Amino acid sequence: MAREKREAEAFARAVDHMLEGSTPPSATCMEPCLLELAHQLWQTAPQAMIDPSFRATLRQYLVQQKCAAALVAERYAVLDTPIGRLHVAYRGRVICGVGVETDDTAFARWCFERRGVRPSRDTAPPMWLVTRVRNHLTGKRSFKGTLDLLGLTPFQQRVLAKVRQIPRGEVRSYTWVAREIGFPRAVRAVGIALRKNPTPLLIPCHRVIRSAGSLGHYSAGGTALKERLLMFEGVDLAELMELTRLGQRFRGSRNTHIFCLPTCYSRKWAKEQYTVYFESATEAHQAGYRPCKLCRPT
Repeated sequence: MAREKREAEAFARAVDHMLEGSTPPSATCMEPCLLELAHQLWQTAPQAMIDPSFRATLRQYLVQQKCAAALVAERYAVLDTPIGRLHVAYRGRVICGVGVETDDTAFARWCFERRGVRPSRDTAPPMWLVTRVRNHLTGKRSFKGTLDLLGLTPFQQRVLAKVRQIPRGEVRSYTWVAREIGFPRAVRAVGIALRKNPTPLLIPCHRVIRSAGSLGHYSAGGTALKERLLMFEGVDLAELMELTRLGQRFRGSRNTHIFCLPTCYSRKWAKEQYTVYFESATEAHQAGYRPCKLCRPT
């Protein structure tokens, strides 16, 4: 109960900050189903215009919902997927953890070490879980459900929220992630946040590689698994490694005068005879090219 009480108190503080307009919702909590009303209030009404009694009632309701959610027993199921066997822990419809190529004993131990909880195994995975995970892994529909990121710092949550936005079949660098969240010097801290990712695959940290082009470490199963996941999603690793060897970090189009990261979705329409490569963003700018708005190379 002490853990549930601490979580509810943390949630209450997040609600308070949001209603005061001092902190954007995305930086405080990862539970959109509970914070939707507060989010709308934060966006549409100046803090001075919000009735104090309404704020107090809303806060009480949200905290009650949080406490109720915390009392739901945590369970886990084993799923056979196109990329192998997964262990997925969940509480209600909140995903708490994902284990890749593990076993029951190791996964239960990991859950206890991370959250102090030993989930019970379901004899069969619920259909909603099977459908959402399968759709996500096959690229039919990205997972948009709620993930339990309690215990992570606000910075780490921002890192993982940004990584969730990396499209299937594309990769980004640790430097790119750091720059996108407003901390361009925090590259090492980004790596630490990815190692703490409790739900690999659903938060696709395997899509983050080193700036030099090598794949880098993958805490969910090592470099070999990371390579297999990227190839499964359609990343041409042979081409990526060759471009890295040649020092060609960006791909440009002579037709549009736009330059992109090598795996950007826009390459779908690129024709080789109109493609030019650049070693740096500075070189691309000097040649009169502007950065892609999809992959945001700079």
